[in-house]
Amino acid sequence: MSKEKPKDLFLLEGISCVAFNKDFTKVALSKKDNIIYIYSCPDLMKTDTWKLEDKLDAHVQYISGLDWNAHTNEILSCSHDKTSFVWTCSNQKWTPSNVVATTKLGYLCCKWNSRGDKFCEGTSAKHLFIGYYNKENNWWMGRNIKVHKSSVVSCEIDPTSLFVISGSTDLRVYISSCYIPDIDDAHLNDQTKPLAQEFGAVIYEFRPNCWLNSVTWNSTGSLGIAAGQNATIAVIDYKEQKTDLIRCKHSPATLIVPNGENSFFAVCYDRNILEYEKKGDKWEIKKTITTSQDQKSGGGQAKGSSVSNALEKFQKLGQQKKENLAVTSKQESHLHSCLISSLNIKGKDVVTTDLAGFVKYWKI
Repeated sequence: MSKEKPKDLFLLEGISCVAFNKDFTKVALSKKDNIIYIYSCPDLMKTDTWKLEDKLDAHVQYISGLDWNAHTNEILSCSHDKTSFVWTCSNQKWTPSNVVATTKLGYLCCKWNSRGDKFCEGTSAKHLFIGYYNKENNWWMGRNIKVHKSSVVSCEIDPTSLFVISGSTDLRVYISSCYIPDIDDAHLNDQTKPLAQEFGAVIYEFRPNCWLNSVTWNSTGSLGIAAGQNATIAVIDYKEQKTDLIRCKHSPATLIVPNGENSFFAVCYDRNILEYEKKGDKWEIKKTITTSQDQKSGGGQAKGSSVSNALEKFQKLGQQKKENLAVTSKQESHLHSCLISSLNIKGKDVVTTDLAGFVKYWKI
């Protein structure tokens, strides 16, 4: 068992990818490198209690995506090295299975479906892969959906596992069919069976005229949500073939995370986190949670540590002077010192990480 202290290690190296298990007792993360670190979290709100359990080193370049499936307890990872793995834990040992999918350039994102029998991945080579397990050959393989003309930076499969939403630097959002009879037929019912369409068929296309930063679904899968580089958020009703466009008065959202059927979190470039909620026919900001009064006590700070202590470490490293991280306005979050890399929801709490290595907890 390693004696590394997360409170020091995280703050010095930063966190680029994060995935928690179902009950938030373990976390898989990458520190801007090619290693997946598995930590147990005896007390989620005290990072100095986190214990390093394993280091997974099958990748050889920067890890660009991590997702931990709540149903199967398997971890999906992808990297700039053009490889993707499904990790299975047996007898406390993690074993990788290589995903058989050909790409000329690196992977940028990956996401499981809710059942854990399919996943989607985006690459720099314009590929949108749908991965699934092939029982006959005993391996994970991928099928390509050819809709984008540039890098696929974000993608996600809906709760029915019949559709995938994808966003790209080609200035387009697509909702496409990812129906695979051998995988999905066993799960179809009277409501979902009429929705199944031929694999790769385009269900809806939206052109926001900007690069896409993040796409996702609401909790029921009735709406797709896409955040653009031009400070807009598109809420897509693919059944009605229409899109509501939110023109933000804040900086562009880098990450969108659903919070129910009619609510979602927008994580912005300025390190603020906003909760949007639908009221009538309009989407409005319900709350800005990145303010000091909303932070949960002890969140993101190991015992005996503080934000000021962390800033002193940065100053010693020559990263940035303490005074440059001071709050400049009430609207700007001073509780993350760098771009927020992940947001996870646990009950009534939000857990966030950033590229500087801070782990924070918020009440919602």
